Amino acid sequence: MSWVTLDQAPVLDVRPLLVEERAELLRLLQGLSSEEWERATAAPGWSVKDVALHLLDDDLGWLSRGRDGDPSGRLAMEDHAGFADALAAKNQRWIDGARGLSLRVVAELLEWTGRQMDAYYDSMDLHGEGRVSWAGDGPVPLWFDIAQDLTERWVHQMQMREAVGRVEDYAQRYLPTVLRTFVWALPHQFHAECPVGTTVQIDLTSGGVWALTCEGNALWALSEGVAAEPAATVTFDDAAGWRWLTGAPVPASGVRLAGRPALLEPLQGIRGIVA
Repeated sequence: MSWVTLDQAPVLDVRPLLVEERAELLRLLQGLSSEEWERATAAPGWSVKDVALHLLDDDLGWLSRGRDGDPSGRLAMEDHAGFADALAAKNQRWIDGARGLSLRVVAELLEWTGRQMDAYYDSMDLHGEGRVSWAGDGPVPLWFDIAQDLTERWVHQMQMREAVGRVEDYAQRYLPTVLRTFVWALPHQFHAECPVGTTVQIDLTSGGVWALTCEGNALWALSEGVAAEPAATVTFDDAAGWRWLTGAPVPASGVRLAGRPALLEPLQGIRGIVA
């Protein structure tokens, strides 16, 4: 089955996973040493502490803008490049201003915002309206906006866990859902002029096998399943797939490419984050 837009896709309710992810984050923070708290992560220029502060800001933003209807922290999304720059600057201002907070204070604040967020998530109409700039130029279903919040939180917790050597089985338990959310960057960002019916297959391992099918006028529809006669194929192992979609370095051994270079090249710049 093909879905041209997210409105046609089945609902993916990730709220139970968000509760679990939060609990794991708090357990991670409670076990950190002072040295680990300040250790550098793969997020450019950010330490473990900085990433935790960013997650706290994410919660506070959802509660202030969404739950409480305060528009003062809202950024214009019409110009993608301008939005990305403004968001990066806003994120950094928060971290610069909050760096004086201790590990205990940040963990306790995240515990509090977590309870608030759980209640807020539970109050949401999953069929309501959200915005995710990397998956569409206009509104998206609110269930997808919530799912992208899980992807962001998961990636940032992975950065923290990799920095302190405590990945354990955290990655695999969330990765299928994370990848099934990231995959919606493909039909929005993939642009290639091809005959109608041309297909490109993307295998994300635990995230499933997907196909992009040209509908004409550079519009591509997303479907789940193996393509019959793909003009190009790309296969990512689990470690490579999420790194590709977040712009992190991808191990060469984790990717296999085959088919037309003109169809493979546009895939390289697709991102499931604001970049």
